[in-house]
Amino acid sequence: MLRLSALAATTALFLGGTPAQAMEGPEELAVMSNEQYEELLGSRGRAAAPPPATPRTESPAAAPAAPGWATVKFTSTDRRGKVVPTRVGNSELGWKHFSGPHNITNPDVVKKIIGGTSNPTTSKDQPHRLVYDGALVARGGLLDPPRKIADIRIIVQHHWRTADNRYALSDRNAKIGVITAYCRSVPRNRCPDKVNQA
Repeated sequence: MLRLSALAATTALFLGGTPAQAMEGPEELAVMSNEQYEELLGSRGRAAAPPPATPRTESPAAAPAAPGWATVKFTSTDRRGKVVPTRVGNSELGWKHFSGPHNITNPDVVKKIIGGTSNPTTSKDQPHRLVYDGALVARGGLLDPPRKIADIRIIVQHHWRTADNRYALSDRNAKIGVITAYCRSVPRNRCPDKVNQA
């Protein structure tokens, strides 16, 4: 038994640091798309590249006469080049709809998930509805596999009006953008605070 412990300690020291550091290092948290998470799992055994940074682009109002909800807060671009605005919104859609109730208060959460996705989910009955799935992932020590802490879903209306026709933009080339973002399988779809710190 002592030989096994000594071997573990020697291996840990050889790989860098003390046995305690190698086994119980602090978790590194990252928000990423499900695509990036699958890539991370596939890269075990070699250093995983961090999720690519989404360019920070701030945009002013969508149009001079646009209602307040339509003002663009920020934009994201997915891996295929599809530009997705997140509008200021109101209690029914956009930033104001999801940031408080669903506790996603860091724009980078939305940008990283959309920016890391090539193929958002669509359906035949709602072709303009795009679903971007992602996660808050803990990447532990050298021997710990990455694991999901929270599943995050972003729903986008990639059309100039909403599916229920209650909201529309005067520019038919513009997109409504993010309708909502939330964590799945948790009470009230409210994300843990760690999501905004990753």
